[in-house]
Amino acid sequence: MWRSLILILVIVAFGYKSIAQQDPHFSQYMFAKSYWSPALTALDGKGSVSVISRAQWVGYEPTIENDGGAPSTQYLNFSTPVSLKKIPLGVGINVLYDKVGPINTIETQVSLAYHKRLNRGTISFGIRPELINRTLSGDQLRFVDGSDPFNSQKQESQMVIDLAFGVGYSTEEFILAAGVNHLLQPEMNYSLSGTGDADNKTSMIYNLYGEYNYRLTYNVDLTPSILVTSDINTFSIDLSVIATYNQKLWGGLSYRNNEALTLLMGYSFLENNQLKAGYSFDYIIKEQSAKQPTSHEIFIRYDLPSISTGAKKIIRTPRFRY
Repeated sequence: MWRSLILILVIVAFGYKSIAQQDPHFSQYMFAKSYWSPALTALDGKGSVSVISRAQWVGYEPTIENDGGAPSTQYLNFSTPVSLKKIPLGVGINVLYDKVGPINTIETQVSLAYHKRLNRGTISFGIRPELINRTLSGDQLRFVDGSDPFNSQKQESQMVIDLAFGVGYSTEEFILAAGVNHLLQPEMNYSLSGTGDADNKTSMIYNLYGEYNYRLTYNVDLTPSILVTSDINTFSIDLSVIATYNQKLWGGLSYRNNEALTLLMGYSFLENNQLKAGYSFDYIIKEQSAKQPTSHEIFIRYDLPSISTGAKKIIRTPRFRY
């Protein structure tokens, strides 16, 4: 069943149009599982702090000087398992800063997940309320008609409330999870309500994440994974495979349909691999003339010392877990 699902998704990935605009994206998406589905918050039973910093299309220059620039994204996550009256939960906080041209977005998210152990695996449910603050720099927009009512030439900000939901199932070998972002579909009209065309309703984004852990040899593990994001009309698919040596050194390749090839690498430090650092290098394979050929991303995670939370720690197999 799992292999059939992967095959179907691979065929779809190479056969259809990719999504043009979506939430912030990471090449090291496998290290931010709870962002795609809140059901995966603290699934590994560890408290941790992680950071992902992405610089996209490095060297990109806007057509008009000082207007916009290359997209960049900063992501901070804290998650920990807790127990409420012997109910196993995962709690997480995400803070995300995303800059795309004249638009700056800050998202603050709080995730709550419930992990129910079954005979052969764990089923998880998660919910994530969030606060989104978005700022539009009007002085970076260029209008054909200078008298256009939208031509304010100043910054306009708006704050809205949103919601995400997720569900997942996992075993020692694989994880399969789905998530839906922007359930409330908030409108970002930047104080220009009543003008009709200013309304900018956020579309719901559907995410599907899958991961399989395979012991190739005593010292080498293979972890293929897939991420599908879609607004129903268009979508993006990431396919990757990572090889891990001696549970410390990892490297791999990833492909984003109609967008980029990615090199992944990283290393785990300290006792019990408490500190992990990773790097990804994207090479753009489509529409280079409108972008720049490379993007870079850094990942750091630190597993916090165990504290008495009352939650039962999940014991994993020797296969490497990020």
